[in-house]
Amino acid sequence: MHLVKKRSFVLILSLLLWVGINYRNFEALSVWAGDIPIEGAIYNVYRSDGSSWTYIDIVVSQGFSGTLPGDIDSITVTGPNGDLPVGKDDFNYNKSLKDFWTALPGTPAIGSYTFKVRSGKSINTATDVLASVRTIPVPNAGTMRPAKGETLACRLPSFSWTAVEGGKPLYYLLEIRDAGGKSVYRTEYLRDMLSIRLPPDVLEAGHRYRWRVRAADGPDWIELNNRSQSPWLKFSVGLTQGDCDYSYRVPAVTDDGWETSSLSAEGVDPEKIREMVKDILKGKYEDIHSVLIVKNGKLILEEYFDGYTRNRGHVWASATKSISSILTGIAIDRKMIPGLDLKIHELFPEYRGTKWVDGKYDITLEDVLTMTSGLNWLTYTSGLPLTDPDNDDSGLYKSYDPIRYTLDKDLVDLPGSLFKYSTGISIILGEVIRKKSGMSVEEFSRKYLFGPLDITDYEWRIFPNGTVDTGGGFLTRPRDMAKIGYMMVKKGKWKNRRIVSEEWVEESTRQHIHQVGVGYTLAPGYGYQWHTGERKFNNQTIETFFASGLGGQYIFVIPGLDLVAVFNSKHPVSDGVFNGQWILGKYIVPAVLPTAAPPVESRLDPESIDQYPGEYSCENWPEKITLVKKDGKIYILDSDGEKGEVFHDTGDIFHVSSNAFGEIQIAFTRDDNGDVKGLVGMVGFMGLLFDKVK
Repeated sequence: MHLVKKRSFVLILSLLLWVGINYRNFEALSVWAGDIPIEGAIYNVYRSDGSSWTYIDIVVSQGFSGTLPGDIDSITVTGPNGDLPVGKDDFNYNKSLKDFWTALPGTPAIGSYTFKVRSGKSINTATDVLASVRTIPVPNAGTMRPAKGETLACRLPSFSWTAVEGGKPLYYLLEIRDAGGKSVYRTEYLRDMLSIRLPPDVLEAGHRYRWRVRAADGPDWIELNNRSQSPWLKFSVGLTQGDCDYSYRVPAVTDDGWETSSLSAEGVDPEKIREMVKDILKGKYEDIHSVLIVKNGKLILEEYFDGYTRNRGHVWASATKSISSILTGIAIDRKMIPGLDLKIHELFPEYRGTKWVDGKYDITLEDVLTMTSGLNWLTYTSGLPLTDPDNDDSGLYKSYDPIRYTLDKDLVDLPGSLFKYSTGISIILGEVIRKKSGMSVEEFSRKYLFGPLDITDYEWRIFPNGTVDTGGGFLTRPRDMAKIGYMMVKKGKWKNRRIVSEEWVEESTRQHIHQVGVGYTLAPGYGYQWHTGERKFNNQTIETFFASGLGGQYIFVIPGLDLVAVFNSKHPVSDGVFNGQWILGKYIVPAVLPTAAPPVESRLDPESIDQYPGEYSCENWPEKITLVKKDGKIYILDSDGEKGEVFHDTGDIFHVSSNAFGEIQIAFTRDDNGDVKGLVGMVGFMGLLFDKVK
């Protein structure tokens, strides 16, 4: 089912940018006749006591000017056999959901139902069709963990249960209530969800709770026809919370086309990966939602955290840009786009009156792909956070028409000369594809990319004027993004089917321009909407290209190791924005590489060593780096005082290898007088820029 939906863009963007809630949770607001915007649903519920019930839900959506529930005068429900024996006084009211609900004993009749709500002189109706009635078995409480009466002592506890035999795909919902009956946690209905790790701080030490699982044949309250629910199980949380246990499991084989294998079978060090997951569970890396690893074409690790599961889609933010690059390559391969020297202003005659079109800016398609348009675009590379009113990415998402917003920016640099990151430029890419292919971006991507990759569960964000957000508005499952990554490893093929040309893969993922960052740079180079970089691990030079999105969304592609690593983190504001880089460099790449002999240390004379010790500070890193000299050697101290030796490689380039830091490269920078003024610390393939402050 394709999830390309119409929605209130202003509502979604304000929530995305300022509150940080995943916009997938907010459904479209249709336009209703009348003053009472309502939606209604009816479904069959099989309870654990063996009884069947008819459940009715009526939600009053935004736009109702009255007070709920008092200003609702009457509710009637009519089914295929006439009026149901319910009125307003028979409904319960859920304030947080604006939901009127009730349950009647017995199985509902198949057919169409009409819900009528009256408030004063205003009346409105909604309909729902009950397409089938069947009994979905109740989830087996005997397989549910935590079991009845269990006491939890893990900081991030897992909840699990066995699948219900339903004959068709089923969707599961987990809910937890406190001892007083108040809801403290609730998931969406997610397909084949059989386990989940809770986010931190959901459960309080020393408190008692109860939980249950629902199984349904639809993904939300309107689409489902039938559901069942387990009995409530009581459990408690211990006063002391310890580290969580972790047992590695080979990823499940599903119907999405992935072959799976074990870590050891693909030559990956299991202990290093176990250490990685344990450190995430300990809270060492915050806000991580998913980590997936593909080696030799097989999915070998799939772990989810903070309430995320396999079939829960995730926003990809600016990692979307790399998908837009692939779509552009497909359009060029198919001769829809004539070439990279295409002049952008010639495609937008309907935007006469904007600076780009009227000024006939000499910006080509290649300039757009490499982020070298020359436009006056202020964003994170200019040191402006999203909350700054002068941030153009923020302004773009507040606009009705992102194309006009971008086309009306001043040209301040020679096109093709200077890297300047711009989401507006990437949205222009989508419009170029639409204009030259004669297809919408949704249709084009479905036909030429997602269809061949068997990716069906996805969503494009749409601006109010109908423009597709090809700069940051794509959402899908992490397993599907891993497909994108491995297709790139195979130079444009998926399961021997050509998706995009090998020539485009090679050209789009090589360095075309050097990035300029503020406080950090994701990698030294930039291709066509892909970041590029290299660094040494175990005396080997490893090259990568990767997609990167706000908050810590990554697809790392390392063709030389036949490796893809996918990370998702909290969006948009996350303490884990760099964690994917850190985890890749400290655990994953070392786990894949064979153990190497230690490098031959290059000794510095005492006078040279004295240049480097001191304190170094970075505006994008919360902790200072402290380098100390002891016994003729240099050591780096972490926040807990643990130290790792700093080894000299050549010139001003050093490396650190320790349990605390993993393997990090350090390159010192100097001022015009030749004095050390700072350092660049390579974490994964990202360089953090530190100034020497002492």
